[in-house]
Amino acid sequence: MRVRTCEICGKRVARYVCQECGREVCQFCFEPNTWVCQDCYNHLRREAPVLEAFSWPTTFKLFLLGFILMFVGMIVMVIASVFFGVPAGAGVFVFIPPLPPIGFGAGPYAFLAMLLVVALVIGLILFVMLRRRAR
Repeated sequence: MRVRTCEICGKRVARYVCQECGREVCQFCFEPNTWVCQDCYNHLRREAPVLEAFSWPTTFKLFLLGFILMFVGMIVMVIASVFFGVPAGAGVFVFIPPLPPIGFGAGPYAFLAMLLVVALVIGLILFVMLRRRAR
């Protein structure tokens, strides 16, 4: 059986085959992460595009836009109820980790306001869980 030497350095026994050019190379002339020889690795590294800036995914941009619009809408409703005396309700949940959530409400629509807060939290949790599953 013929012992093959490395086609790059010519000194050591060839144990790997480059996936790019097909040369037989030793372990010192081989890049194990990409399965290519050192020559092909340097060539590919020079050609690889460099990402200039991080880009947010479109789904995250839409989620953030919706969240901001809901927040601005709630602020407008609070300001309108304070200045114009519109009968409205307010609901707040306090989350302290070892205790269950505590809800406070005021006004005739406090129960609905608290239900909206619960729906928002459930929606946020579902969004995070489904996003992780999609990856």
